[in-house]
Amino acid sequence: MRLLFLTNFYPPASRGGYEQWCQEIADGLRERGHDVLVLTSQHGRDHFQGIDPSWVRRELHLEMEFASMRNAFQFFTNRKKREKESLTKLQQIIDSYTPDATLIWGMWNFPRSLPALAEKLMPGRVAYYIGDYWLTLPSQFVNYWNAPARNVVTGLPKLMLKPFARKILAGEERPVLNVEHALFPSAFMRGELERRGVSFQNTKIIYGAIDTSKYLDPQALSKKNEKISMLYIGRITYEKGVHTAIEAVKNLVNGDGFNHLKLTIVGDGDIDYVNELHDLVGQKNIASYVTFLPAQPKEALPALYRQSDIFLFTSIWAEPFGRVIVEAMASGLAVVGTSVGGAAEILFEDVNALVYTPDDSASLSRQLKRVIESSSLREKLSRAGRETAVKKFDIQRMTTEIETYLKEIVHS
Repeated sequence: MRLLFLTNFYPPASRGGYEQWCQEIADGLRERGHDVLVLTSQHGRDHFQGIDPSWVRRELHLEMEFASMRNAFQFFTNRKKREKESLTKLQQIIDSYTPDATLIWGMWNFPRSLPALAEKLMPGRVAYYIGDYWLTLPSQFVNYWNAPARNVVTGLPKLMLKPFARKILAGEERPVLNVEHALFPSAFMRGELERRGVSFQNTKIIYGAIDTSKYLDPQALSKKNEKISMLYIGRITYEKGVHTAIEAVKNLVNGDGFNHLKLTIVGDGDIDYVNELHDLVGQKNIASYVTFLPAQPKEALPALYRQSDIFLFTSIWAEPFGRVIVEAMASGLAVVGTSVGGAAEILFEDVNALVYTPDDSASLSRQLKRVIESSSLREKLSRAGRETAVKKFDIQRMTTEIETYLKEIVHS
């Protein structure tokens, strides 16, 4: 098949889990002999080293640039011009490349007219892989004009221009999308979007996945660290619940007398929240038990997992999936986490994980105490977790299911 991938971001310009899936599926389909062309935004094009392969085109405009003082004036001067250029580029690609099907990935910060044009030009042959909430969100310019100015320099012109911009936006009608073929990384994601009022014609759950071969360390299930090593990897924001892990460590050290453990927190995020976490570690007097590391490239993650015994998934909010959970399971870690959102379709209490109440450090402490005190429980969860990752969440399975679905809509 000749397949067009349409997405807002593409690695290495963005390395979130959703974007990694896009790259992994594109690579996997090419390895299976399909002709793939990726059309994405110019975001980050000038800030990473290396040259893209000829089948990756970074030629589309985002609705808004990130943290740019030009956004207010750009809204009035060349917003429509940028949108027209992106639409023209998409039309040219479809006309010249003549794809059998288009797979639409992330669309946040893209004008809704882009997927609408794809649907118009390729009726019945456009599929969406929906792993975030872009379908329920307003345009970025609506958010921009509703948000307060970030500083004094931009505050005055933004305040003066806001009434005119809002009037323009109120008079514009956004295209309605058919979303005839919708694929989701979890049943939760589909249900949540339907609950928010989005309707779909044909849907299928194709679970998110990872390349488990990169994480399968044969020694992982029998390792014996001198200290019990706990690991958190992810964004550092309040809704990720990292403070719960720190409070649990304090409970284990001061309340239960455990002094043979350590917690490593890996990631970047909200600087105010990061500072709060550092302060919390100091207040609880557990600095010798907690280490902070900045976000790491994905190539460094397998080694981090191999050095650890227990993985903490501390999210408070209902995430669409939980890629790091699967990475940890494939690496042979015992997982202790919150069964929220898509994670509820991965974590099963006393089967392949221990589950605790979100934002409840006492609940987390109790589960950690169980798994720390029992090496047999750790080994049981490690083995079951790895089996879950390999059998249900491997990238080859995900690629096959997407490939099969695209073949079906092309042939039909």
